[in-house]
Amino acid sequence: MAQAVMILCMACLLLTVAWGYQEQAADSRTPSWDAEDDDSLAPPRDVDGYYLLSTKEDFRWFISRDRDPYTNVRLANDLILNDTQGWEDWTDAPPENSYGAIPSYHGHFDGNGHALEGYYTAYGDWLAFLFSVLEEDARVTDLTIRKSLFRTTYEDCAYETESGKTDVITAAAICYANHGVIENCEVQAKVTGAWDAGGIVGINYGQMTDCRFTGTVEAGTDRHTEAPESTSTRSALFAGGICRSNQGIIRNCVNEGTVSMDAISETFYVHDFAAGGIAGRQSEEGRIEDCRNMGDVTGIELAGGIVGASWGSIYKCQNSGNVHIRQLERDYVETLIGAGVCASNGGIVDTCVSTGAVTIDQRSLSFRSPVYGIACNTVNPDKGTIENSFYLEEKAVQAYPQRGVRKLRTEEMAELSPYFSGEKRLERTDFTDFLGFVPYDPETDDDSDYVHLGFGPPEDVAYEVAPGDSLWSIAEQYYEDGRYYGNIVWKNQISEEGALLPGMQLTIPHRDLAAVRRYDEEGLGFAYCRLPSGESCPTRFVLSKPIDWYYGNMRFAANAGLDTLWPKTPDAAESEDIRIFFRVDANPEGDFFEGRWPQVQESIRKSAVAYWGDSVDTFEFDRYTLDNGESLYCYSFVVYRKDEKLVCQTAYRLCGNMLVEFIGVQPLRPQERVGQSHDVLLRVPYMAAFADTNVKIEEAQWDPVTFVGREDWDFPQLHNPFAIALAYDRDAECSPYMLFTGAQ
Repeated sequence: MAQAVMILCMACLLLTVAWGYQEQAADSRTPSWDAEDDDSLAPPRDVDGYYLLSTKEDFRWFISRDRDPYTNVRLANDLILNDTQGWEDWTDAPPENSYGAIPSYHGHFDGNGHALEGYYTAYGDWLAFLFSVLEEDARVTDLTIRKSLFRTTYEDCAYETESGKTDVITAAAICYANHGVIENCEVQAKVTGAWDAGGIVGINYGQMTDCRFTGTVEAGTDRHTEAPESTSTRSALFAGGICRSNQGIIRNCVNEGTVSMDAISETFYVHDFAAGGIAGRQSEEGRIEDCRNMGDVTGIELAGGIVGASWGSIYKCQNSGNVHIRQLERDYVETLIGAGVCASNGGIVDTCVSTGAVTIDQRSLSFRSPVYGIACNTVNPDKGTIENSFYLEEKAVQAYPQRGVRKLRTEEMAELSPYFSGEKRLERTDFTDFLGFVPYDPETDDDSDYVHLGFGPPEDVAYEVAPGDSLWSIAEQYYEDGRYYGNIVWKNQISEEGALLPGMQLTIPHRDLAAVRRYDEEGLGFAYCRLPSGESCPTRFVLSKPIDWYYGNMRFAANAGLDTLWPKTPDAAESEDIRIFFRVDANPEGDFFEGRWPQVQESIRKSAVAYWGDSVDTFEFDRYTLDNGESLYCYSFVVYRKDEKLVCQTAYRLCGNMLVEFIGVQPLRPQERVGQSHDVLLRVPYMAAFADTNVKIEEAQWDPVTFVGREDWDFPQLHNPFAIALAYDRDAECSPYMLFTGAQ
């Protein structure tokens, strides 16, 4: 309702100002509505009753104030409205003739395949479009506008709304607001907006089909005006090659022009900037289908090849333009997201393809800004979905896979053309999304979607059975746990029950598992980092979490120094009571477990008894070797409390650059069995394995003296998981932090 009132007020303002500008005689150029109400000035009509516009004078008659707004007109030929030599510089050297916007139009403007060339707005830079409002019964068809300039400035175009806020009129070529039909129109122009800008239309409520924009769209260009003290201002700016904002239907339209978004003066508090090849913003009612963007899109916060921010539908669209985010020097943190199709998706993106490059030039921020091949659903994970969409992996370095999205190499694109056309679809079964580890396979080589976990000897070992050997004892020697004897059975094709005879030759195999990167994850950044080369790196993903999990803090006594991950909804995990605590910190001691993992295991068991007595059991210890040579240390256990039991999993990365520790807790009912499939047992080592330790944390973020349970615990650098389990309160308050996207 509020939006409808705002649009009505805007329309009234445009009507009032458009008519009122006839009195501004101070402007030396010919005003657009000088024609008197004289039938002798009317051009001839054709057999359809349309007035035929064939001269500049005919065009002035059409845009005159006394012309019936239901008048139907048709171009008889191209109309050269100005000498277009140097037209792109008309801002500094205006042409001879200027023209004003038609306030409200209900008729049919038939371009008849002809062009308006050299259009320039009258009376400063106020109404920068041909029509102010195209009403529901209005049509503009088969029209070309070329070599024309549409420009707004804050000084000329700012106004105060009924709510007391300052707003600025949008720059666009054909109209500010379209409620009717715009069909088969092409604009070859320069559109420059002090604030918002749309290549063809400001706001589209109606239908736009078979339209094309070539030229430049520039938005947010006012960099010097001071904000008024008496009023607040609109807090969002948008720019799009076809339109600024879409609340209607845009079908089979193409943008070949460049779209760029800058920031207005910092005295205006504007916190949302979105630029797109087709539209800057799309509402829930909007639909964009069968559209293509071929132009480059440059933004300062959100930028997408098709739409900057969308809550509507984007279907069968293609982007081949480059998308780039250029961060500005500002005094506050801002969201930076670049995507091949949509930077902030709260609706649906279906059957879309992006082959353009997506890049971000980031100067400073607490989190590394994300690049998405197709779209980012992070802001609205409960609403935004992507289906049957593809992007070139060499053009968009997306850190985390998404369900419904496939990254492809160039040579694969042609093979999957039936998917692009909609003949075939990627189904949910095409995405193998499970939590766990799979046996090593050559397909998992050199792929960022996998990390390998090796265990056992570094390579296969020839072993001669000695007296007293058993499968269990040999496995303990080479795998650090007798329960892995099955690897020896598998490699040597022997029976578990068969006797081992002295002198028997066995092969002890190196084993390698692959952790598979899960779909629909997002990154957590970390500040105060530095690359090993010494280069400052304050903005980098270090950890990841599922998109449907929260990141924040759980408030109970033993939680000092630990952040928390937990499910947003009951179906986001096996149990909504799962809590995963973690810490990333400096680690001057390096791997203090190296070479003494058996002794570490014994010390951990003693600590468990000190805190839990005989109420702790089911210990399992693992040590894996990761691709970069680091060790991943893991152990799990079960503790029994009065009315429940807790399954706990712990994982450590202890490298010279940083320390990463995870402690997971999953409450179970007393009668529930503990199995390897429990969520917490799989998620904790998975998350730790994918932690990025390439950057260096130089200063400790937490003082270990504050950690509880330092008694009967031999590792003061780490939290005591048994003390945490003892103090754990499943009803303790959880408070989410805010992520780089501005929302969780």
